[in-house]
Amino acid sequence: MNYISTLLATGLLLAPTHNIGLADERSAPAAGSASETQSGACQLGTCDEDQSVRSARAYLVETSRPGDTMMRQGPELAIARLHPEFATRLASAIQAARSAGLGEAGIFSAYRPPVFGVGGFADKYYSLHAYGLAVDMQGIGRAGSAEAQQWHEIAAQHGIVCPYGYRNRAEWNHCQPTHLVAVKAEHPLRETIVASGPIDLERMFETGTRFIADAKGSITSVVADRSAAVINAVTSRVNLIRGRSKNKQRNLASSHLAKRTRAVARASRLANKSQPQLRSKVAMLVKRPK
Repeated sequence: MNYISTLLATGLLLAPTHNIGLADERSAPAAGSASETQSGACQLGTCDEDQSVRSARAYLVETSRPGDTMMRQGPELAIARLHPEFATRLASAIQAARSAGLGEAGIFSAYRPPVFGVGGFADKYYSLHAYGLAVDMQGIGRAGSAEAQQWHEIAAQHGIVCPYGYRNRAEWNHCQPTHLVAVKAEHPLRETIVASGPIDLERMFETGTRFIADAKGSITSVVADRSAAVINAVTSRVNLIRGRSKNKQRNLASSHLAKRTRAVARASRLANKSQPQLRSKVAMLVKRPK
C-alpha cells in the first residue's frame, strides 16, 4: 500500500478516470462527439474564463443530480455550456440554499441540444436550455411546497428568474437568468446553434449576454413567489383595487336609486297636478246639457 501511495505521489501511477461524456455516444453522437470530449479546457469553453467561473462550474458539477440528458452528454459538458454569468449566479444560489437547509439542491438538467427532443416545446429550438440559459433543479421540494418557495426566494436574491412560479406542477423547478420565455424563429440566439449544439460556444455566450436580466431586477421578477413582505404589499394593492371597485359599485347603485327616487317623485307630482284638471273636466261633462 505504501508503494502504491508513493507512485501516486510521484505521478508514476495515475488514478483511473471515467469519461461520462462518452457513456451514451451511440444514442447522442452529435452532442458527445470525440471533438467535444477531448481533454483540454478549451473543449469545455473554459479557456478564456477566469478562476471564479471555473470554480462555479466545478461546484455545479459536484452538487449536480444529473438526469438523463446530462448523462448523455456528461455532466461536465452539460454544465460547461451554461452561460458563465448564469453558472456563477447559480453556484452562489445553490450554496446559499444548501446553507439554508436545502441540502440536496442541485442541477438535474442543464444544457440540452435540440437533437435530444426533450422538453415541453414542440420546436426544441424554443427552449432556453438549448442556449445555456436554463436549468431544471432537484432537491428543492415538490411544486407548491415551502422548500420550493424558499428556493425561488433564494434564487431571486442571486439574480435567477424562475418564471413559472413555485406552484406550477410542471415547471416549478425551471430557472434561468433571463426574462425570455422562448427563443422564437427570428431571435438572434437562433443563429448560434444547430440541432447538435452550439456552432461556436463563445458566440452563443456573447449573444446570450444581451438578454441576461439585471441581478437586482430579478428579485421582483415573479411576484407570486417573493417574500412575505412583497406578497403582503401586492395583496394590499389588490385589496385596495377591489375596495375601490366595490365603492364604485355602491356609489353607482346609490346614484341609480337616487335617480329612481327623483323620477318617482316627479311622476307623483305630475299625477297630483293633473288630478284637479281631470276633476274639472269630469264636472264640465256632468254639467253639459244632454
